[in-house]
Amino acid sequence: MECIVHFEVMHGDEPKLLRGLILLGKDERPGEEKFVKMFARMGYNVRLDDAEELIFKPTDPSADYRWLRIRELDSGEEKGSEDRELNSIVANLLPNRNRPI
Repeated sequence: MECIVHFEVMHGDEPKLLRGLILLGKDERPGEEKFVKMFARMGYNVRLDDAEELIFKPTDPSADYRWLRIRELDSGEEKGSEDRELNSIVANLLPNRNRPI
C-alpha cells in the first residue's frame, strides 16, 4: 500500500509544501523510521524532534533548512468528512425547540 506524506520544509522564512511516498504492508502504519528513511531518500537527513507535532530537525547543523513537519498522511482511504450542505438541510428539517411550530 502506498502512503503519500504531505509535509512542509522551512527554508529561510517561508515553508515549502512538498510530498513524499512511503510503501507500507497491509494494515501497517508509518512510524519514525519510515519517515526518516523517506526524508533521507529525498536528501533531508533528519531526526524526530517533536513526536506529537511530527517535526523533524536536520542532523547536520549547517543544513539549509530548519525543520520539516508532516501535515497529512494520505493512504488513499476515504476520509470521513463533514457534509455541511447535508447538515444544513437536516437542521432545517428538524424542529427547533426555540421557535413555535
